[in-house]
Amino acid sequence: MMILGVVRLLQPVHGYDVRRELLSWHADKWANVQPGSVYHALKKLADEGALREAGSEQVGGRPARTRYEMTVKGDEQFRDLLSGALWEQREVEDPFLAGFSLMTELPREEVAAALRHRARRLRADNEGAGAAIASGWAVPDNKPTHVRWMLELGIARNEGEIAWCERVAERIDSGEPYLSEELLARWKQARGERDHATD
Repeated sequence: MMILGVVRLLQPVHGYDVRRELLSWHADKWANVQPGSVYHALKKLADEGALREAGSEQVGGRPARTRYEMTVKGDEQFRDLLSGALWEQREVEDPFLAGFSLMTELPREEVAAALRHRARRLRADNEGAGAAIASGWAVPDNKPTHVRWMLELGIARNEGEIAWCERVAERIDSGEPYLSEELLARWKQARGERDHATD
């Protein structure tokens, strides 16, 4: 969707400019767009009929660069992907959640310290994004206003996670049990049976 969208905005355009535009949006951080995959994706989209080659140009002794533009099929595909992205709610894959699900296997002090460290890093990210917005660096005059809105969304999400990390770290420090009495008894029984089986 992102590559089709940039081609649609800048067409006819070659891969270098698509890559440069996506990097200027920091799409590698929030849209899972890897800069090295842009050229492959353009070729694949052209092979599938979503894009077509619109000539090539050569600058100096460099290899010729192919320019691409949208086809009717590509425009339809882009609109379907865009509508889906805006209307659908999907869970974001986050390795932190996998680690957090097994936090009982680490000392409580380490888990609380890790949560506070995460909160500090998120706060630093927010301070950087806020400064970039205030200075105009993140959203220069040649970028649309909604780029700033996207940064503001990231800040708001981080604020929620910062508060959660600090709240849970406090609960861990206070000694709040991870397991109810019933779950703790079952957990100890399961561990005891496993330990006896390996003796």
